Formats: sequence, C-alpha cells, structure tokens
Amino acid sequence: MSTEAPSLFPAIDVSRFQTFGFLVLRRYFDARRLGAEMDESLLKGTSSEAPDGGEIRFRYLPMMTAETPFSLALLDRLEAVATTLLGGPVLPTRAKAVCYRGDTPWHADSALPIGSLGFAAYLEPLGADTGALRVIPGSHRPELTASLRAFGAAGMPADALPGHVVATEPGDVIVFDEHLFHASAGGEIRRQWRADYVVDPADAAAEDHTEAYFAAIYPPDWDGNHDVDRFPSYGPDWRRSRRASAARLGELGVYELAARQEAFTRSRR
Repeated sequence: MSTEAPSLFPAIDVSRFQTFGFLVLRRYFDARRLGAEMDESLLKGTSSEAPDGGEIRFRYLPMMTAETPFSLALLDRLEAVATTLLGGPVLPTRAKAVCYRGDTPWHADSALPIGSLGFAAYLEPLGADTGALRVIPGSHRPELTASLRAFGAAGMPADALPGHVVATEPGDVIVFDEHLFHASAGGEIRRQWRADYVVDPADAAAEDHTEAYFAAIYPPDWDGNHDVDRFPSYGPDWRRSRRASAARLGELGVYELAARQEAFTRSRR
C-alpha cells in the first residue's frame, strides 16, 4: 500500500472520461480509516449476505449516519468531482459498504437517459486474477451500448468479452459512467465502498427519469438483510444537515422510497 498522502484536489481529465467512460483517482483517501469504519459497521449492522442477490453475492450496508463520519466526508469530497464530470449540479444516492465474493457478470448499472456516475473504492489490492473491475471502454456511448445488448453481452461471464482490467490499490477511487459495461472475475472476498451521483433534474422530463432512477435503487420488496434502524439509507443527521442535496432528495420523494424499503426489511425479521 502506498504511504503517500491522499490527493485532495486531483486533476480531472473530463475529455478522457467522456471518451472512455471511466477514470481512476489514485491515492484519493486514507484506506486504513475507511476500512476500519467499514469493518466495524458491517460487524454491527449485518450478519449474512443479502438474499435474492442472483449471481452477485454480497453483504450490504448503508454508510450515511453519524456512525460513519469518514464515509460521509468522502461522499462530500466526491461531489465536486461528480459536478465537474457531469457538468452541473448533482445529487448523491447513498454511500454504502459492500462485501463481494465470487465473480460479477457483464452489466451496466443504468439504461436511463440521464447522467449518473458510480464511485467505487476497493479496500484490497485488486488485479486481473483477484477480482479487479473490468470495463469495456466507450461502452457508455449509445451506439456501443446498443451493439453490446444486441450481442447478448449483459449477463455474460467476465472472461467472455474483451475488457480493460482496472487494477487498483487501497486508497484509489474508480469513477465510471453508470451506462458503462463492467464485470469482475477471479475474486474472493473483497470490500467495496460505493457511492453514486445523478444529475439534479432541471425540467419535468428529467425529473421523471430521476424518480425512476431512485425507484430502481429502492424497490419496495427488497431486503438488504441489515439493521435498518441503526444504519438507514439516510440517517437523521444527514436529513437535518444543511447540504442542498439533502433537501433536494426530500423534494424528490427519495426518503419515502427508502423508508418503504426499510419497512419491508423490518417486516421480514
């Protein structure tokens, strides 16, 4: 692991991102601090993998409360990066800890016609044979997306398609367009901190798509198998904060979506 200090203000190559659909912010955060906070939170808030995960096996926990201050600080820092890359005001989804195991097939995280980014930070060194993220550069562009979907790429194993391996060290953050096809292979258990940003809608049509985006994140019948009272998707400190995005999420009904999902989780206990 590098001993260099995290870079608070990295250079953002917007043109490169727009061309290939991803960037890596090297040595961006203190991996030891985030790893300790994530491990403690997962220990307190989860007991087993989330059910109904399909091919992707994982443990999941939101990190949006006063118990996860480093996570919240990282989310706040990345807002400026998201604003630069998406070209205007943005809204966060929720920061979360995910502990993956096994392979992840090719997929894209969004098919909606709105801009959105994923930020993924792995707490283990990852390479081609140890579960590093693989991407198909440029696959966020509509023409290549359409070709890949017609080819049947979605759901294929990671080694079935040519892809670029994004090798990372703890402290690095991968930024990727959520329309980008990505996968992983060869990994055992690996910890990931993840947060996403979406463009703040400026008109009625964009607002409809944004509401659909958040509705897909918080389906009413999904159980993440974690302590939703101690680790809700949006903690009270977040909602009471003076962040402009906190108020905007309320206006868009996101908190109601998250609360409905959390009520379902409680009903399953």
